[in-house]
Amino acid sequence: MKKIYTTILLLLLGYTSQAQTDPDLLGQWFLHYVETSGSTMYVPTGNVIPVNFTNPGSFDSASGDSTCNSFTAEYALSNSNASININFFTQTLVMCNGDTFEPVYLGILGNDTTNFFDYTINLTDESLTMIDLLGEKLVYGRQVLSTESIDATENSLKLYPNPVKNLLYISGSSVDSSTTYAIYSMVGTEIITEKTIANTNVDVSNLKAGVYFLKIAQKGKTYMRKFIKV
Repeated sequence: MKKIYTTILLLLLGYTSQAQTDPDLLGQWFLHYVETSGSTMYVPTGNVIPVNFTNPGSFDSASGDSTCNSFTAEYALSNSNASININFFTQTLVMCNGDTFEPVYLGILGNDTTNFFDYTINLTDESLTMIDLLGEKLVYGRQVLSTESIDATENSLKLYPNPVKNLLYISGSSVDSSTTYAIYSMVGTEIITEKTIANTNVDVSNLKAGVYFLKIAQKGKTYMRKFIKV
């Protein structure tokens, strides 16, 4: 019996000794942008998206917000390299009509088949970069990203006329042969799949009346704009 107790104790001690804690990871971070499928999606203007990593002792936990919903999770650090696995991810279920950023962000963070991330922390610029098994990237900082740090196109890109009946024009952006677009409904359903923009305008004459989102992909970055079809 004494031998059994000794074995159990050794196993428990071994498990405890394997638990990893990275003090540089702990605390609050703020999402700056997401890189997915070769495109960069910045946090939508007016939103602050925090995540907080804690180590209360019994297990490592994480919690945070998105553009609409909140989430909680447990996480585990790898013994062999700088990797983090997000476990038991749970989010609130508020209906977020028209939010096309959140499904991308939470889809990466909460996908239990791919959310094993390699991560790096740059102490100089206080940044945290997490890359999942598919190469999707989440980039955080200790401070909220200043709007001055975002590509100027993010603020200058405009659609007109809006509301629109037939042709939707794009201004404030240098459109070239690599610029593409897609159109989404208010609930995030893709209505028109990715196409190349021609002559700085998009033909929306075949859309039903309603509110839509235009996603523009240009030079490795993605921009979202809302428009009304009449």
